[in-house]
Amino acid sequence: MADSTIASPKDISSPPRIQSSHAASQTASSTRVSAASTFSVPVNKSFSFLLRTDIYHPLSQLEVPSAFRSEFPVLPPNPSLQSTLSILDALLNDGHFLPAAHFSALILTSPIISANDHVTIFSLFYTRLACLELCGNTLLAAQEAKALEDLSSAFYYLDSDATGDRSHHIVPWPLRVLAVRLQSIGFGDARRGIAGLYELSLEARKQILRPEIGYEEKNMWKERLNDLGVRVVNTLIEMGDLEAARRSLANMNTPLENDLAVMRMALLHLRIGDLEAARLLLETSPRAGGGILGPLLSMAEGRFADAVTEWRSLGESHLGKENETVITQNLAVCLLYIGKLNESKEILESLIGNNKSFQSLTFNLATIYELCSENSGNLKVGLTEQISKQPPSRDINWERPNANFKITN
Repeated sequence: MADSTIASPKDISSPPRIQSSHAASQTASSTRVSAASTFSVPVNKSFSFLLRTDIYHPLSQLEVPSAFRSEFPVLPPNPSLQSTLSILDALLNDGHFLPAAHFSALILTSPIISANDHVTIFSLFYTRLACLELCGNTLLAAQEAKALEDLSSAFYYLDSDATGDRSHHIVPWPLRVLAVRLQSIGFGDARRGIAGLYELSLEARKQILRPEIGYEEKNMWKERLNDLGVRVVNTLIEMGDLEAARRSLANMNTPLENDLAVMRMALLHLRIGDLEAARLLLETSPRAGGGILGPLLSMAEGRFADAVTEWRSLGESHLGKENETVITQNLAVCLLYIGKLNESKEILESLIGNNKSFQSLTFNLATIYELCSENSGNLKVGLTEQISKQPPSRDINWERPNANFKITN
């Protein structure tokens, strides 16, 4: 929800375990390009410490259903950097994130990379980490992110003038944000993650206050600062410190003219159980999030019958629109909770038939198969085979793990 690298579904806390999400898919479009450095002048430093083979773990497809397994690519004979990056882009465009993670490491550890080419190295390293996360290999990504060591050290800054002002950080912002979270996991220290986010926030504030900053750049840093605030709250929630999360939320300014910002804030209030605060935001911006906050609030309060009515009404007004799929899925979840199992199953299967197959959808349908059939194992395998015939997408991981279908070995 708050992580820009992965939009992950949220669990509904009461059994049976069903996933409901305001985001219809995982997002990893153009991960390599998104990490392009904004500071691309030549840097006279060696980054060979990121090119060592011992950093990168071997990857396996044992936890991937056979219908989704893909052959790991190898470097072509006499490869050039441009040709290998083209292969990597093709993998990303088809959603082959596990092979892309593998191939990123192959490029990084090959002789075609110059140790001082920081732009390419950081872009490939970001792609490796992001793809590992998207494939469910967060713990591996967390271990590999430790190779960056301290991103706040002087090594990662360039002096902007003779006074030695460390104003230019050479690591792309997306990688810095991702590394904060992964390193906190890798070192087993959640407080480290909070401190890292606060450090980035301080930098964002300093950038905003620069007297010569332009309008567009200032807005960019404001958006980054807003995003960091949301990440801090999410991290506190993951730590179980709901009181600190509540205080942090109370200190954040919500731009009411920004529907997306209002929706994110309301969802955070729902996550910590502050339904009254979420309701107040909904009253100030009733159309935020395309109108989904109202039925989500009803679900949070356990009023699933009311939520069914609200989702149906919302779905009728969103036919053919971007939110139609997630509205339909949430309707199916609510129908399950009021005992209409068959209708819920039919709705989710219709989404699969329309080439929709994001993580929470397959998980929810697998749960329904467990509830309604003694032959759920075969139904789940059949589901993987049906989805494997869908066209690939850059927005959804192709090598989906067994957990997405509740398949146990």
